[in-house]
Formats: sequence, C-alpha cells, structure tokens
Amino acid sequence: MSFGRKILILTRVAGRCLFQHKLRSALSVLGVVCGVIAVLAMVSIGEGAKQTVIRQIEALGIGNIYIKALALTSEQRRKATEKLSQGLTVADVQRIHSGCTRVVASGYLKTLTMPVIGISKEAAAPQIAAVNPGYASVQNLHLAQGRHISDLDLAQRNLVCVLGADVSTNTGMHWQVGQVVRLGSQLFKIVGLLESVHHIRGKSATLSARNHNDMIFIPFGAHFGLDGHGGRFLKKAHSPNLTEIVAQVAQTGDVLPAAEIMGRILEVAHHQVDDVEIVVPLQLLKRARETQRTFNLVMGAIAAVSLLVGGIGIMNIMLATVTERTREIGVRRAVGATRGDIIYQFIIETVTLTVIGGGIGVFSGLAVVRVIARIGGWPVAVTLWAIVVPLLMAIFVGLFFGLYPACKAANMNPARAFRYE
Repeated sequence: MSFGRKILILTRVAGRCLFQHKLRSALSVLGVVCGVIAVLAMVSIGEGAKQTVIRQIEALGIGNIYIKALALTSEQRRKATEKLSQGLTVADVQRIHSGCTRVVASGYLKTLTMPVIGISKEAAAPQIAAVNPGYASVQNLHLAQGRHISDLDLAQRNLVCVLGADVSTNTGMHWQVGQVVRLGSQLFKIVGLLESVHHIRGKSATLSARNHNDMIFIPFGAHFGLDGHGGRFLKKAHSPNLTEIVAQVAQTGDVLPAAEIMGRILEVAHHQVDDVEIVVPLQLLKRARETQRTFNLVMGAIAAVSLLVGGIGIMNIMLATVTERTREIGVRRAVGATRGDIIYQFIIETVTLTVIGGGIGVFSGLAVVRVIARIGGWPVAVTLWAIVVPLLMAIFVGLFFGLYPACKAANMNPARAFRYE
C-alpha cells in the first residue's frame, strides 16, 4: 500500500472518530478559535495603526524638511529678546538656501486670524495662510481652476487669494475664480481653486499635516494691508514672523544630512535660542516602522498565548480520548496497524481539529475586526499576513500538542490494550 493511500485511509478513520466525539471535538477547538480571533484582531489593529501613521508621515513629503516656530512663554520670549533672536523669519529661508546646497526648493507660511466675512455662522471658518509662490510646489498642491500665487503677487502684495477645494462648499458661498472674498477689512480676488487633497488628521502636532482643502492662501505681505490712499502699512496684529518653513531636498539620501546642516544654521542665526523645531518626515517614518515592528511582535506574542492555551486544551482532550479508545487501539494493532499508523491517525485528528478551529477563528476574527472598526472607530487593515499567521500557528499548535497523545497511543502494549475494559 502506498504512503499516500495509507494517509487517505487514516484521514477517513480520523474523521469518523472526530464525528463520533462531536461535543468533545467542539469544546477542544474553542481555545484555538479564540486564539486565532485574538491574533487576527491584534495584527489587523496593529497594521491599521501602522498604515495610518505612515500615510500621515508620507503626506508631509518624504523629501521635505519642516521648520516650525515654537510657541514661547513670556519668560522664553524675554530670554530670546535678550539674545537678539528674531524668531522664524524670511531671512532664515535665505540663510538655508545659501548655507545648504542640498535644498532645491522651499516654501514658507504664516497662519493668520483674519475673519472671513459673509460665511454661514454654522460653518467652520477656513484657515488663512500667507505663503510664498514656492509653497504650493513643495506641498504638491494642484490647481482645479485658475493659477497659483505668483512672484509678482508677492512683490506687489497683490490682494489675491487661492481657495482650498472645500472652502466654497463648506462655507456655503460657492465662490468661483474671478469673484472676491472679504478677509478682515480687505477684499481679495480669487485667482485659483485647488484640487482636493486627501487629508489624514494626525493625533499629534508633529505628525499632523495641514488640511489644505479648508485653507485660503494669500501672498505673504498682503496681510500687512492697505490704507485708504493705497499706501502700505504694517498692522501690529500681523508680525513678519513665519509659522513654518518647508525645505525640499531632491535626493532622499540627502534629507538627514541637510536637516543637520539646517539645525546648525538656525542655531547660529538664533543665537542658541530653542524657538524652532525641525521635523523630518523621513526620520519619523523610519522610527514609526521600527516601533510598529516591535509592537507587532509584542502583540503577536500576547495573542499567541491564547493559542497555546487552546493547544493545551486539545492535548488534554486527546489524552482522554486515547484512554477511552485503548481497546480500539489494541484492535487496530492486532489487525496489523503499526505504531506509525497510530501516530499518524492521532496527529491527523489533532491537526484536523486545529485547522477547523483556525478556519472558524479566521471568519469570526474578520467579523470582530469589522465590529471594532465600526464601533470603536479604530483604523484596521486585514492583510494576507494577518490571516496566514494565525492559521499556521494553529496548525503548529496541533502538531506540537498532538504529538504526545499520539506517541502515548502508539506505545501501548497491543495485548493489554486489546483486553482493556
């Protein structure tokens, strides 16, 4: 008899034995089912969290370096004034370009608190930002209509603006290119509308990318305003300091060295005052992947404990089954079954139990993941890895914990087993 045919016969025998002990088989796989559900749910939650963080970081731009002005306390501002630090300014942009040749483009932004006149009271006011023409380029902002802010707008402080994709619809105004928007006491002509940008809300200020869909962009300097005679004046409420500088590096390998150079440039320019923060998305991405790898290992190990407990339960059930089927084992040995045949039969039974439990656990785990995503609002991602790993672990548990009962059955004395009552 060929080995394959023998395994087929043993599989049929094992299946009949499992069917005869339906209740006991169901109880024995319960631990495996719970273990697979735990592994699948934890891996899916971890993968969802990882993908969310990675998308947040990638939205910032892997080749970009962010220099953000820090909010200082009154005491910190006093010390900064004593050291003659002017904060983050356009002069810092010029220093970065002249001192770091790896920077190929840059943009800068200042957030403003100017009111948008005429919008619905129920609507959230869009954020207004004064930017330079390079900001749209480094942030990869594309136009749906019109044009971006130009160098001429910046030089002449033209009262023009570009609207994010959701500004018109969210405020209920339905603005179009060529119309005007009243910001504060001035009218700004709309020269462009941006395409919608996929935005992922960050849970920390460091990871949070700006939602450009709900922003209004004006030329930097236009917020200084106009007097009644067309002359320029500087409103005290709007200082020339910047909120953020974005420097773009062409080669990914140059990002970290460029960030170090910028840090030294700003340290000297600001006279060792810690009033800026340098955020490197590439560095954050590497750290996030390392942290998530560790998190997955820890969560997987914790969830695997449930599978081990289920395996111990299966082993105990199989040991009890071996004792109950002692006479059957003796009969099978008497009619020519070898020790190997007995081992194969009981291992097949155990693996069959764990595979059934694993399959039930996978389908139940998918349902649990859906419930978690819907009720808890957590980001989840079910990958092939999240399904294959618990199934392989269940099969391994079946092999490992089924080996001892199988060996115990195979090592029985056939004569004593045959006479067992």
